[in-house]
Amino acid sequence: MNEISHHPELVVSLKVGISKYQSFDFNRFRYIGVPPKKQIEKSKLANRDKLVHKWVDTLGRNQEYSDKTKFGYFHDLTRYVSFTDSRMLNPESEEAANAWEQHLIEKVRLGSMQVNTAQKHNSAIRCLLKLLGYPVEKWFSPHGLFRRESNPTEAYSDAELKTLLRLIQPLFNQLFKQITSDFPLYLNAQPRDKCASIQLKGRNCQVAGAITKCFTLGYFLMSYYTWGNSTTILKMKKFKQSDLSQNIVYSQSVLKARANKYVTISIGENNSQHVPKHALRFIHKLLELSNLIAPNSEHLFFKVSRGKASPLESSNLRDITNWLLEYFNPIDDYGKPLRPMAKRFRASGSARYLDLTGDAVGVASLLGNTPQTLSRHYTTGSPIENKKQLQAAAYTLEAVARCSDVAESKNYAKQQLDIEVLPYEEFLEKYSLFKKKPQATIIGSGCKDPFGAQADNYRRKMNFSPKDLDVEHLACSDILKCFSCPNQVILEEVEDIWCLMSFKEAVNDSLANHANRQQFERNFRDLIDKIELAIFKVDPSVRRKAQNKLNKEGRHCLWPEGINDLF
Repeated sequence: MNEISHHPELVVSLKVGISKYQSFDFNRFRYIGVPPKKQIEKSKLANRDKLVHKWVDTLGRNQEYSDKTKFGYFHDLTRYVSFTDSRMLNPESEEAANAWEQHLIEKVRLGSMQVNTAQKHNSAIRCLLKLLGYPVEKWFSPHGLFRRESNPTEAYSDAELKTLLRLIQPLFNQLFKQITSDFPLYLNAQPRDKCASIQLKGRNCQVAGAITKCFTLGYFLMSYYTWGNSTTILKMKKFKQSDLSQNIVYSQSVLKARANKYVTISIGENNSQHVPKHALRFIHKLLELSNLIAPNSEHLFFKVSRGKASPLESSNLRDITNWLLEYFNPIDDYGKPLRPMAKRFRASGSARYLDLTGDAVGVASLLGNTPQTLSRHYTTGSPIENKKQLQAAAYTLEAVARCSDVAESKNYAKQQLDIEVLPYEEFLEKYSLFKKKPQATIIGSGCKDPFGAQADNYRRKMNFSPKDLDVEHLACSDILKCFSCPNQVILEEVEDIWCLMSFKEAVNDSLANHANRQQFERNFRDLIDKIELAIFKVDPSVRRKAQNKLNKEGRHCLWPEGINDLF
């Protein structure tokens, strides 16, 4: 067992949050394997004290990088030195750098590390060794070791935005009302005291830490209105009450440390250049709450524990997000948990504004980024909305060929995409009033008027002659035309969507009956695209249950395996 000697000068304090500081202890590097503090007494000295002191002097005092970046780099240095110790290599050597690269390549090859993670670890060590004055261009490979994996931020779809806002806004308003009605109670509450109660989506929920939760919900709403990124919003300061008029757009400059520049945060709504009234009401409430918590502080967002207020940190955002998922379970368009994230609100606003204006330079300026950064991270939009736009464009192009007029073509496309979605009972109640005898079809959708003009056309097409037999009771059964028919209604029921999904699989299976894929695409691609669009329009919970039913029970009895011969 070693006699422990601690060098306080090797402890570096770093600012890793808005007002959060964390210490990184370089004493760990004095021991083989860079052990955690609790295991130092069981570890052996590595006899590199001079080297460790040099690292602290060069890296710890460096002002080129932000404290948060350096904190991440130091953790990467811990991994690197631990690795070199395991190979008995000098960490400040070309041999160690080569072995480190090979180690990362092998981890990626085996699938135990993501490409972007490996790139980050390698880049960090390159930067640190470069700061120490070593020829990293010679030591590290000049070639790209890993394939480039772009991770653009995915925007929310319209449905996902509505889901989040219908959850976050009522929760913020309810908590704000309760906190301001009895402020001392909530200010001095213990962390586990459930003083607040909220009612939403038919359930009651007792809430602890109401003030912190309210500020966090306000943070998410602020990210929706401003398109700001996480750190920038958390650093926002209070604004003057006199500026909050309906004729003044509020903005302020905030330092973005990593980019070493100021960015402007403006209050507005996604897709608009004005300040809506509901945004101003939200700002008034947020400012009132912030002044209650800390009237003498310029900071805007706070967390509160046992009567003490401090700036809201990113760790609080994760905690409240997990609470939202646990108690309210918002679901995205793919049936997965829907997390509120500032970067996705930012991507949603920028993608929509870019769609409206086509001005990439202007959007980049609004975000405080370069056009290159905008192109790389904020222009992909939402895959669901992109698919809808492509569908609309395809219908418009089809209609141009039919109508020879762009305005008329757009109306045609709108009619094709305007699919009505109703629960079964509501569907029957609505269209029975018009004496149209609405009924469900064998593909899982509903028909408003199965005995109308379309039925007459179908009877003539099938050579059903009223001279030979009574055909008035025969409903339209032209199922391949349903998705181009104005009488179609999508039934928002699990059984019906299951049937519709089964019908789509039967159509897909008919590929085997075609001469080639091109022939199949010509015959059924338009139909399949319309079915997929219709399925995406139903409630995500209904769609998810129908998909689970299809996976567990197989196809609906009306569309069993092998029935694709009909097509």
